[in-house]
Amino acid sequence: MKDTTKDTLRSDFEKMMRYSLQKNGDFGFNTFGDYATSVLNFYVGSSILALAEKRDAALFLANLYNAGIKNAIDQQDLHEIADVLAQDPTLDYQVLAPIFD
Repeated sequence: MKDTTKDTLRSDFEKMMRYSLQKNGDFGFNTFGDYATSVLNFYVGSSILALAEKRDAALFLANLYNAGIKNAIDQQDLHEIADVLAQDPTLDYQVLAPIFD
């Protein structure tokens, strides 16, 4: 995965996290999961991310989330989370709206 793709993933993740914290007071695991599946599928559909890179991008996002919760999730679980995120076909544009504002 290119550094520019990682920068885009990180920037959009931070936008979503700030939005969620301001609006809801938290950025819980369910919110993260909804965001991650939608953003990964949007990036693949927009050719920002190659389908072959989707799993690596999912792991990258899971690691960003984990860093925000003081690394409470162990590496084995992070890999399982990344697998689930990468396999989920969900794309909810309403979830992604905050990163486009």
